[in-house]
Amino acid sequence: MDAMQLINTALAMPKTHAVVTKFADGKERRHETRNLASAETYAVGERRKIGRDLISRETGETVRIEAVYITTL
Repeated sequence: MDAMQLINTALAMPKTHAVVTKFADGKERRHETRNLASAETYAVGERRKIGRDLISRETGETVRIEAVYITTL
């Protein structure tokens, strides 16, 4: 199998889990993953940010993360 076939195979895999990040202003951001292990890895990084004042990349405003959880799709 060449590299393009490997890439296409990986992209064709269904996404089964999502990490949901809830902000203090009520907004939510979802990051979909292909397995539970990937979701856990992403969630660890998001959980480290809980309770901190951060700058939103989308709006440039200060935001605060209140909760992070994993759900199935």
